[in-house]
Amino acid sequence: MRTSRPYRSTGQLGLRHAVPGFISYSVIALSVLGVIVAPRAWVFIATVFLCYLIMRVVVTLLFALIGDARISVWERTDWAAEEHEPGPAGFAPSDVWHLVLVPTYREPEAVLRRTLDGLAAQHKASERLMVVLAMEECEPGVRLKADRLEAAYREAFAHFAVSMHPAGLPGEISGKSANMLWATRAAKEAVSLLGVDPARTTVTSCDADSVIHPLYFAAVSRLFAHDDRRHARFWQAPLLYYNNIWRVPVPVRFTTWVTHATQMAELAFPGYVPLPISTYTLSFCLAEECGWWDPTVISEDWHVFLQCEVRRDGDVGMTSVFLPTRADAAEGKGFWSGIRTRSRQVMRHAYGAEDAGYLIGELITGRCIRSPRMLARAGQVLHDHVLRVASWFLVVSAYLLSVRGHPVYASAQRSVGSLPAIAVALGMLFVCGGGALAAILLLELRREPPPPGYPATLLLAELTTMWFLLPVTGLVLGMAPALHAQTKLMLRRPLFFEVTPKRAARSLDTT
Repeated sequence: MRTSRPYRSTGQLGLRHAVPGFISYSVIALSVLGVIVAPRAWVFIATVFLCYLIMRVVVTLLFALIGDARISVWERTDWAAEEHEPGPAGFAPSDVWHLVLVPTYREPEAVLRRTLDGLAAQHKASERLMVVLAMEECEPGVRLKADRLEAAYREAFAHFAVSMHPAGLPGEISGKSANMLWATRAAKEAVSLLGVDPARTTVTSCDADSVIHPLYFAAVSRLFAHDDRRHARFWQAPLLYYNNIWRVPVPVRFTTWVTHATQMAELAFPGYVPLPISTYTLSFCLAEECGWWDPTVISEDWHVFLQCEVRRDGDVGMTSVFLPTRADAAEGKGFWSGIRTRSRQVMRHAYGAEDAGYLIGELITGRCIRSPRMLARAGQVLHDHVLRVASWFLVVSAYLLSVRGHPVYASAQRSVGSLPAIAVALGMLFVCGGGALAAILLLELRREPPPPGYPATLLLAELTTMWFLLPVTGLVLGMAPALHAQTKLMLRRPLFFEVTPKRAARSLDTT
């Protein structure tokens, strides 16, 4: 393992950051030209891609079901039962401390209290949890809000502190990552003040709207104490946006359900090392070794993991914790406001394509060993971001070439004698993929059914409408904002962090 300085992004966008956008625009151009100019070749290309995409949907369904079954097992496990049994390193789960950073900016106080209540419900929170509320100094009324929260929760944890991140610090991009890095000052002070051993401490990034499962830290304590590679490890729970899922616009709910299944499948897939999302845990020693968070990036979750992988030449693992964290889906004051909020959120997430440029730069300059593992990771990050855009165009082009009576189909049929047979195959693929997607929706409805009094006829109408509007939903809440983000990267235009508006639900259920 190398011992050079922690790797930071420069905050400057270069040609390497344009790679995802360049590939996406190339696929768009080829899709249009293929359908119009070369339907014979493009119908086979689209069919191969559709086979790949349908395979991903089916695999996602399978492992989402496996993940859901594991949640049931993990929730029935008494994670504190053997908390005094020492692990291989000679200390027990009861000796593990947890440092939790809660970054917040303009979040409603009710939302923050809901999150802090979830932390206070953790096993021995008053003895082993150290909480730092990471606030932004520029937020109006932030001092009074901080004082109220500190007074309310000071006794709920072993240590409770508030950090105030100053605005406009040089070399920073305003956002969660910069705020988190500033909060590490208060975090290190807490560890020092309480005399906590950093080697027995975890660090958790907890979003302001995240309600962590009450068994989560008891489980992580046991996993941490009994893991020989604890200082090269992240821990991730499924993130389910159920706090307000039945209050958001139907298209947002629909796309959120698909997101749940995708993340659950990644966590359940054997041998796969997924990237962290939003609320996650890592070793304090690993965070210290790799320089904590980078203040020059927007999407901090993927980046901090990749930064650790670069620093340790790929030697970083991920352990799935099947105790779901509940969070808020994108919400607005009305239907169109909710759609705009979700679109901006997707664009912000898609701006994480800068991570592809980051890895390409590290590989080119040699600051990262060009191991098969790191090359594969760079390929995965590039693939995932390009797929956000490319899949919509490839699927739509395949659809146009398979629908009898459509002008594109009729034109292609005149020049491609074998098109009808391919069209039948494409139709079967669409049916197969549609069936898997329907099963994913049924799984979500079983896991989080509609609230009492929600009309069954309304639910059926919503699902039916969304089924026929899938291409439009994919365009507005998927492809378009992702392409917008990649275009910004190509033009070297920075994206500034925007907080997703939230409001607390009427009730809290952490089980």
